[in-house]
Amino acid sequence: MGSTFMTDLKLFYDGSCLFCRNFALVSKLKSQARVELIDLREHPNLQRAFLAEGINIDRTFVVEANAQRLFENAAMSYLLVQLGYKRVAGLFDAAIVGPALYKTLVFLRRIYLFIARKQPFKRDV
Repeated sequence: MGSTFMTDLKLFYDGSCLFCRNFALVSKLKSQARVELIDLREHPNLQRAFLAEGINIDRTFVVEANAQRLFENAAMSYLLVQLGYKRVAGLFDAAIVGPALYKTLVFLRRIYLFIARKQPFKRDV
């Protein structure tokens, strides 16, 4: 019973962020993997679970693939590879550049949420 998909993955993201939502949708449409999208805004129980594990969901989205969780630039790199953007993924893998690029994306998300008058995730969900 073969599958044309390389792997299955879950992408936990912020559905209130236009950029996050669009990246998640593109990931689902163009990925070589079967992608399950989970908007954390619609699942407060998952928000609580991540927070209880010490995962700051305001600073990262979460990818679950191959029985492991990926965060921040590692998650971004993994998704970009699945989308066929290996060179761009390499930037997110680079020791200094990768974390800096990802922190820039987090900063831009915060600016967007502020301008759009959306709230960041609450710590006490």
